Amino acid sequence: MDNELSALNTIFTEFYYWVTVVLMLLIHVGFCMYEVGVSRYKNHLRTLMKNTILIPLVTVTFFFFGWWIYGAFPNGPYIFEGAGLILQTGDGFGANQLALPWDPIMAVNMQDHIRMVFWAAFLLFSWTAASIVSGSVIERIRTSSFGILAIAMGSVFWVIDASWGWHYNGWMVKMLGYHDAYASGVIHAVAGGFALGVLVVLGPRIGKFASDGTPRNIGPRNPWLVSF
Repeated sequence: MDNELSALNTIFTEFYYWVTVVLMLLIHVGFCMYEVGVSRYKNHLRTLMKNTILIPLVTVTFFFFGWWIYGAFPNGPYIFEGAGLILQTGDGFGANQLALPWDPIMAVNMQDHIRMVFWAAFLLFSWTAASIVSGSVIERIRTSSFGILAIAMGSVFWVIDASWGWHYNGWMVKMLGYHDAYASGVIHAVAGGFALGVLVVLGPRIGKFASDGTPRNIGPRNPWLVSF
């Protein structure tokens, strides 16, 4: 009986998370609606393209090394004694060697449904982190430059913080008792801080200030899209 209940619990848990992962895709529909709504007409297509290309870019890079970073660096730069870099202990790969992103131990196991759920959810979080930056640099950045920033944010920086604050053996969890409610720190604070640094470098949108320094209001072109 216990085994049957455990199996049902696992099935419904998987089902619930797969449904929520699919619903998370709507987050990026919202990002696209917001960015197109606040950008000027001449930049609509480029704004939409910028938010769209981050999905394939971050997906590929997260598959190759973003997921590995999460499992490899929970203790940061050896801040506390514990499992840091994932060390292989046999399995034909040699003892006490760093598991590289392409090693089988770090592969996305299609047969492990729970692990696949987490991989898919983390991938969507990676898109979200990059999209937060995208929403901040509207009409301020080249598409190619944004692609580099999207990879850096979506597949490196936020994943390091997730490894510290979400991983069961993360040093922030172990040493500080850190609890990240609603991804407030791991995603939103990190992406917001990253975006702020980028904006300091880029400056305001072209046309925001007159030649004498007087600020101009750049209102939304479609308030309905922004509201939704």
